[in-house]
Amino acid sequence: MHVVFVLPRFFPYRGGYENSVLTLAKYLVGRDHRVTVFTTVADDLEAFWLPGFKTFPAEQTSVDGVTVRRFSICYDVWRRRATRMLGMVPYWRWKAQYWRPGFRIPGLEDALCAASADLIHIGPLPYNTVMYAGLRTAESKGVPVIATPCTHLGEEGNNQVAKFYVQPHLIAMLQRCDRVLCMTATEQRRLQQRGVPPDKLAVIGYGIDVESATGGSAERFCLQYKVDGPVVLQLGMKAFEKGSIALIEAMKILWSRGSNAWLVMAGPSLSAFDDYLASNAKDCPRLLSLPPFENQQKRDFLAAATLVAQPSRVESLGLAVLEAWANAKPAIAADIAVSRELVVGAGGGVVVPFGDSSRLADAIEDLLSNPKLRREMGLRGQKKALSEYQSGYLVRRNAEEFERVVSARGKS
Repeated sequence: MHVVFVLPRFFPYRGGYENSVLTLAKYLVGRDHRVTVFTTVADDLEAFWLPGFKTFPAEQTSVDGVTVRRFSICYDVWRRRATRMLGMVPYWRWKAQYWRPGFRIPGLEDALCAASADLIHIGPLPYNTVMYAGLRTAESKGVPVIATPCTHLGEEGNNQVAKFYVQPHLIAMLQRCDRVLCMTATEQRRLQQRGVPPDKLAVIGYGIDVESATGGSAERFCLQYKVDGPVVLQLGMKAFEKGSIALIEAMKILWSRGSNAWLVMAGPSLSAFDDYLASNAKDCPRLLSLPPFENQQKRDFLAAATLVAQPSRVESLGLAVLEAWANAKPAIAADIAVSRELVVGAGGGVVVPFGDSSRLADAIEDLLSNPKLRREMGLRGQKKALSEYQSGYLVRRNAEEFERVVSARGKS
């Protein structure tokens, strides 16, 4: 079969969703399926809406047998304003095409329609323009569509995150998919409450490649960066919603108490975070902010980490937590439902209220001062990660689900 993935960004951009799609696409190629990825040129997140940020060439390339087609983004101000006006109309299909955070991708739908797909996969939320292009193509061609929405639900009692992910027009798209694959039981339950039919929902999720996350050298990392104390590590996007600013503020509290711990933050960043960091650098003598990394660097970061802090409220699972656990390192996460399901459920760490730097500082300090607790939590997390979240098993389940959906549509 020919599987078409439609998503906003793709390799060599290295996000958890993008890495997982690449792994799944390569696995499908290994099962003698044809795979094409339709995506945009965006590298930086802000490149979806603003010129001047990092992008890739608009071209067709190949990655380990996976065909990748990249499309330019239209930054014309007047066109954007016109489409925003259309998105204000209370009709779900127009909102799916034009409402925030949508952006114009000239040529994408025409190229999708010309592709002889047997299955179209869309995601993640809330990128309505990209998802709708895949859904509408699937509807017009009569082929099945699967979504992996990676819904971010934020904190209970606070709608600041969830309102962008469970809007009626986004739920309407999921209702029309043949299958909606969830990361957690929490996500499955929330989508069902919002109106996605239960028979369309399944919890499969993504996992981690243990070999790409373990076997690093703490000594090599510490020598390279002249790190000489405990290491608190955050992996991935550096941004307010990811808890990055709260984490720095928490470490500033600990440094004022005399802590010799280092904060290592590795990954891309939003410009707002860069501005914050520039104005606070003088107060952060033991902060190491590093750019996007390769797998060997990630292994070294994780090997050197005393604990991993991912106090983010925009998570559908938490792959960095799983990578920490693969190294038997405890994790600190934000107190949101999906993190409680994962972190508290496994006993592999603790959760703290999002944005509460004081509580976060206390949690970090407690773990830094208690090696026995760190080891117990790390080992419990490791058991969970290795038994339930190894990528090979979950990739196979995703691929089998794809094949079942295509087979079922062919028999109907």
